[in-house]
Amino acid sequence: MNWLENLSKILPVDKIYEDIAQPAFREIGDAARSSVRAARFLLAPVDYLAAHQVRWQRWLKKINDQVPEKNLILAHPQLTGPAIEGLRYLEEENILAELFVNLLARSIDKDRVSEAHPAFAKIIAQLSPDEALIIYLLNKEERILKQYSKYFHKTSTFGPREIVENHFPLAKLAYPQNYFMYMDHLFSLNLAGVWQHGNQEPIMKNGLQTGVNITSYAQLTPFGKLFSKACLPNNIDEWTI
Repeated sequence: MNWLENLSKILPVDKIYEDIAQPAFREIGDAARSSVRAARFLLAPVDYLAAHQVRWQRWLKKINDQVPEKNLILAHPQLTGPAIEGLRYLEEENILAELFVNLLARSIDKDRVSEAHPAFAKIIAQLSPDEALIIYLLNKEERILKQYSKYFHKTSTFGPREIVENHFPLAKLAYPQNYFMYMDHLFSLNLAGVWQHGNQEPIMKNGLQTGVNITSYAQLTPFGKLFSKACLPNNIDEWTI
C-alpha cells in the first residue's frame, strides 16, 4: 500500500473540517508515521492539519516527488506551520500554492533545506500572483527602465519622472497598471527593486540643460534570488496568474 493510500486514512474527509476551530488537532499516529513519507516529515512537528483530503494528497505527492527518500528530514514548524496555513486558503491552480509546495519540499530535503528561509512562508502569504510572476521574470532577466525628468530653471528643480521605455513585459500581468505599486511592495519585502544604473544623463539645448535621462534596472535582490531558487517553479506558464 503506497503512502497516498495510507494518507486517505489519516485525512478523513467527513471529519476534516470539524477540527478547524480547535486549538490543536489530532496527532498523526505511529502506524501512519511508519508508512507516510512526505506527510510524516511535514506534519510530525506540528498539530494535525485539517484540509481537503484529495487536494492535500496531490500536494503531498508533489512534495514527495521533489525529495529523494534518502534526503528526507524533519521540517521545522517555524517554517511549515505558516506554509501549511497559507495553503488552506488557496486553490491548486494558483501559483502561490505552488510556491508554498516548493518551499515545503525544501524544508524536508537535507540537501536544500538551507534555501528554506523561515521568512519565506509569510512572504508568500503577502504576495499577489502578479508579484510572483514579476519575481519569476526578473530572475530570468533584469529589465531596463528609461525615464526622463524635465529641468525647471526658475526653481532649479526637476519635474516628475516620465517613462520613456519600460522593457518589462507588462502584458503578462493580470493588472499591468499596478506594476510600479508591485515593485514598491517587493522592495519593502527586500525581494526586488528598481535601481538607477550609472549617472543621470544631462539633456542640453542651446547651451542650457532641459532635463535628464535616467536609466534604471528592475532586478532581484540577493534575498529575492534565494526566494526564487527556493520557491519558484521552473516554468510558470501553466499556472493561473
